[in-house]
Order: sequence, then structure tokens, then C-alpha cells
Amino acid sequence: MGKVPVLLGVIGVWAGSLSAGESPGGAGRFVRTIWSATKGNRFRVNSPDVKTGRYKDRWEARQTGLMTIGVDEDLSQAAGAALYLELWGGHPGVANKRFTLNGKGTYRLPEVGAAAKNCTYSYPAVPLKLPELKRGANAFQFTCERGETFWGHYLIRAAAVRLELERTCPALKEAALAGFTASVTARPHEGKAETLTLSLRVPRAMTSKVGRVEYWGRYRGYDENGDGRGEDWHGYTKDRQAAGIIGSSATPPFAVEWDLSMTPASPTIAARAVVHLKGADRLSYHTTAVEAAFPRRGHRLSLHHAKDLPRPFWSRAGEARSCTLDLDADPAAIERAQLHVIIWDGGKGKTPEPFTLNGRPLPVAGAGRHDVLYRVLDVDPKWLKRGANRIRVLSDTKHHGIEVLLPGPALMIRHRPVPTGR
Repeated sequence: MGKVPVLLGVIGVWAGSLSAGESPGGAGRFVRTIWSATKGNRFRVNSPDVKTGRYKDRWEARQTGLMTIGVDEDLSQAAGAALYLELWGGHPGVANKRFTLNGKGTYRLPEVGAAAKNCTYSYPAVPLKLPELKRGANAFQFTCERGETFWGHYLIRAAAVRLELERTCPALKEAALAGFTASVTARPHEGKAETLTLSLRVPRAMTSKVGRVEYWGRYRGYDENGDGRGEDWHGYTKDRQAAGIIGSSATPPFAVEWDLSMTPASPTIAARAVVHLKGADRLSYHTTAVEAAFPRRGHRLSLHHAKDLPRPFWSRAGEARSCTLDLDADPAAIERAQLHVIIWDGGKGKTPEPFTLNGRPLPVAGAGRHDVLYRVLDVDPKWLKRGANRIRVLSDTKHHGIEVLLPGPALMIRHRPVPTGR
């Protein structure tokens, strides 16, 4: 119980990011995932002043911010622990989001832009001190400061304690998994350029233990998981299920295609797998990363973010918000274009065109279920302009409408090859 905890990805995402000093190769790790009973948008956290403030009588304001997660594992068999969250960053301006564990240490939630009055959604994996965890019910008390917002408030849609288990753990022996190992292979696709084939290498005798394999990638791209970095591990979970990842497979050899045709080139990229195991409750095996050379190609890709994002970037009550995406290319020289955007979807109301690009409507808004939506939409290059391209967001709902989350809208541009002289 006095062990120094292994970091399972500070400000990481579900698959975990490479810890400082870790390099590809070596053995993977077994992770037990214990989800809280939290579902939907019921779990709310308030700043202390809300109890006597303007909103004290609303049901959201009466929530205590106390979450209990039962851990039934012998913690002497744990090598490390982390709390993973699906976190709506709250009212823009809310500050100092944090929690205590069993009334002991205080843990800060990563600040990814909400305190600066942005709309955010993130997926932190906060390392926990093993001596502060206990077998049985663990109390996570969340709070925050009002900061510069009208109501210090945020919500947690899902939460889980993740335990990294020692290979000597009795639970692994009982499930006949003590000798399990797996690794990812990456090779060029035989029929598709700019595509890699990822598959799982696992001992033949252990293949029957594999239920489903998720592949997570490290590359340069759009920051869909909201951690503030575009060149890192990508992907997240939505309502506990993996999203925004390379792909998944439940059939041997558990292969997927990694299409890199709309991914900017970088010297190296990497992939790792989360292997969900059969007959082992809430247990998965996380492989180490395998690096691969980026496929050669003759095209250039560029990612264009807005530099004039409104703070906050939301629309409600018929008040439009907009930003501009600057392009330095002639549309005729663009082979393919995609718009990336993430929203917290509170509804468009009766607005017929809630999200437009240069006046053209795009299917970004959803049904108003108050959930996070990540959209990747193909855009006709003819709709684009050299210079400023305008995004407009409009909702006529009374309360939460469309909230554009960081990093804001961005255009991924695949340029046509430049002809070479003879």
C-alpha cells in the first residue's frame, strides 16, 4: 500500500498517454476499470457560493458534488491508479476544478480553457495516490471556484477508477491471464496508398481470451479530446464507449485500416491497443506503443484554426456568434477539404440553418440531447475562399443552445500536388 503510484497518463485520455521517459516496446499492462454509477447529465458540481446565491433553488445547484465509487480489488496488488472523467468544463469562466479523495489529498483537474471563458470538454486521467484509496466505497468530493462566470458549475458525465494490476495479481491467475501478452503490428496496406494495416500479435493459445481490440493513435491532427494538444494521443470515450479512435475489431487477427490520407505528415506516428478480455470482469490489456514511418506521398496537408474565437463561443436566444478561418490557398488548388468541429449540443431551437460555412448550411447541430458531438464533414472546395472563411452559429433556444468547444472549428486541407518542371 506504500508503493509510489505509476502515472497512468497525466491529462491523458482513455488509452493513456506515454508517461515521461516511457518509450515504445516492453511489456504492456493490465488495467481494471471500475465505472461509477454516474450516467447522463445528473452529476453536477457547484462552487460553494451557489448555496446562498441566485440559483440556489434549482435542482442543479442543490447537488453536493459527492461521488462514491466502490473498489473491490485488493489494492496491495495494484501498481498504480487514476481517476478518468468525461468532463463538461462548465460555465465559461469557472475556475479551480478539483476533488478530494476520502477526505485526504486534493487533486486538481487540468485547466484546458474554461477559466479563460471558453466552452470545453475534456477527458482527464488524474493519477491517484494508492495509500489514499481503500477497498470498498471511495468518496470523491468535487468542487470549484466561481471564477469569472455567473455560476460556478460543471458536470461529469462518466467517471471511472482505473487500477493497473501487478502481473502477480491473483485475479489474473484465476482468469488464466498471468502469461497473456499482446503487441500491435503496423505495415503498409497492400492495396491502398497512405493506409496502414494494424493488427494484434498474440500467442495462439491466448487468442480465445481476446474479445475486442481498440486501436488508439498518436499523430498530428485536430484536438478532438480537448486536452490542448494536437500532436499527441487521439481519441476519447462517450458514455464509456471509445470514440474518435483509429478503429476496433472483434474478429481475429483483429485488423483495422488506418487511413492517413487526411492526416498531416509527421516523421513518426504510433499506435497502441486496448484489448478487452473475455471472461475477465472490467479487465483490459493495454499494449505499449508501436511506432511507424508515415507513408510517403506527394500531397501537402494543412490544418487551419480560427484566431478570433468568441469567448464564450455559444449561441442562444437568437444571438449569432461567428469566427473566421483563413486560407492561403486558391480553392482550385484544393483536392479535398474537411471541417472538424466539436459542440455541446443544447439544441438549435427552430433555427433552419444553425451552422453555416460561408453561408452554406452544414449538419453540425444534433437533436439537442445535451451531449458532446464531434463532427468531421467533407466540404466542397468550391465553397471555400482564399482568405477569410466565415463560420456562423445560431440558435434561438432560451437556455443552452449550441456551444462550440475548444479548439473551435478547423479546416483540414489536402492540397493538389504542385507540378514539377521537366
